Amino acid sequence: MTKHPPNRRGISFEVGAQLEARDRLKNWYPAHIEDIDYEEGKVLIHFKRWNHRYDEWFCWDSPYLRPLEKIQLRKEGLHEEDGSSRRFLALSPSLKCSGAVLA
Repeated sequence: MTKHPPNRRGISFEVGAQLEARDRLKNWYPAHIEDIDYEEGKVLIHFKRWNHRYDEWFCWDSPYLRPLEKIQLRKEGLHEEDGSSRRFLALSPSLKCSGAVLA
């Protein structure tokens, strides 16, 4: 009997799909799906820039799989909804936060 992959937000279960996977040392790494075993309900994960000997089979409902998170840094600032932009202030590394919330 062929199983169907779960509907997980941010992960498409198809060969080549990008995601993050957790290795045996509990570190998250970018990875992609190399193969899918529909009979067993598993996916073969390849960790990017790692040798293929480290590829690992995961159940497709495993908590060790998550959507790929892309962090984008903007040099010029954030764009608000009204079209204006704010500049980030560069703070001196010697400044410390007192923990107080200032409004």
